[in-house]
Amino acid sequence: MVIQEQYFPDCTCADVRENKVRNYIRDLPEYDEKNGKTSVQYNQDGSVVSTKFLTLQQGDNLTPDELLRIHGFDVDKWQVIDCINNFWNSQLTGGILQVSYQSKLRAKPKKEQITFKDVDRYLESKQFQYDKPLTEPLQYDPSGEVLEIDLPDLHSGLLSWRIETGADYDIHIAKDHFFKCVHDVIDRCEGHKFKKIIFVTLGDLLHFDNDKQETTKGTFQQADGRVSKIFDATLDMLIDGITLLGGIAPVEVVYIAGNHDRVLGYTLMKSVEMAFRKDSNITFDTTPDPQKHRLIGVNLIGWTHGDMPKKNMGGWLQQTARQEYGLSKFAEVHAGHFHSQSVKELKQTEEDAGVVVRYLPTICNASYWEHQQGYSQGAKAVMSFVWNEQAGLRSMWYSNI
Repeated sequence: MVIQEQYFPDCTCADVRENKVRNYIRDLPEYDEKNGKTSVQYNQDGSVVSTKFLTLQQGDNLTPDELLRIHGFDVDKWQVIDCINNFWNSQLTGGILQVSYQSKLRAKPKKEQITFKDVDRYLESKQFQYDKPLTEPLQYDPSGEVLEIDLPDLHSGLLSWRIETGADYDIHIAKDHFFKCVHDVIDRCEGHKFKKIIFVTLGDLLHFDNDKQETTKGTFQQADGRVSKIFDATLDMLIDGITLLGGIAPVEVVYIAGNHDRVLGYTLMKSVEMAFRKDSNITFDTTPDPQKHRLIGVNLIGWTHGDMPKKNMGGWLQQTARQEYGLSKFAEVHAGHFHSQSVKELKQTEEDAGVVVRYLPTICNASYWEHQQGYSQGAKAVMSFVWNEQAGLRSMWYSNI
């Protein structure tokens, strides 16, 4: 009655109640949030617009994948085009800040592509005709040292012509370089006893990620044949190389994703893992995590492809492996990506003090683009590290081409 007389003298009380007050309340974001109001709009271009009201607490993050899940989209099949979030704050008991969002998300289907889940499902149901012989570690010693072998940037499938780039490269040359290094490492192991070998693929095993000769981001590459030919040749190469190493000591194979072959490289390493599925002497870490680490006695070793910002190359290890970092005397990060060797020890005045960052050389020759851009074409080598669990790094081996 008071509202009608003061603000709407030309309306009846019933009209004010139904059409003024209640409509005003329904238009408040808090009303939509409480009543779970949502809407979905389908567009002719195949995109979908979803509007939802969300409530988060301070510290919660809204990543693109998380937004897709909240709006009911499969993150493997949809991608975010854009998103608008209108928000307001409210204080909860205990001083916790609650943030309420009106989230309007526009998404479109991803182009048809293989996902990590597709690869896992295929291999889980795959029936194999025969099993490869088991390896026997003849130089195994449970109190021995640990040998780390790093293989960054093999780029199997890259096609280079010496007239354009200064040196030829194809899948046959990649195989020749790989086995020269493997046999050099085996020769150096003579007279040694090892507790374990850690064989790390530091990304970009393959030069491209699909049958269109494109990298993961869609950059066209010169390729030495069809993807099936390159995939099979590289698969056989890795299986044979790991088998040779398994004759020395137990082998842990650690897969690191690269920027050229994020999906196809994962598929390749899962296939290698399946070849050794009955061999307890060979173990695998093929998770798609782009940063991994191991504590070897007093030594903390981290691995990443190397395409992250250089200013973060030491800090990620301290943040990811806080407990292990506290137990270590020596900490190193090993990476590739730049196809050349460089070493930097972060000093006490820097945030990531105490971490040695090593960018390792590769055994692949330059592509036309690398050569044209004038990037470093240093010595071609595989680097290996002998770690003592009490004394730290004892040796670095260069298997040069």
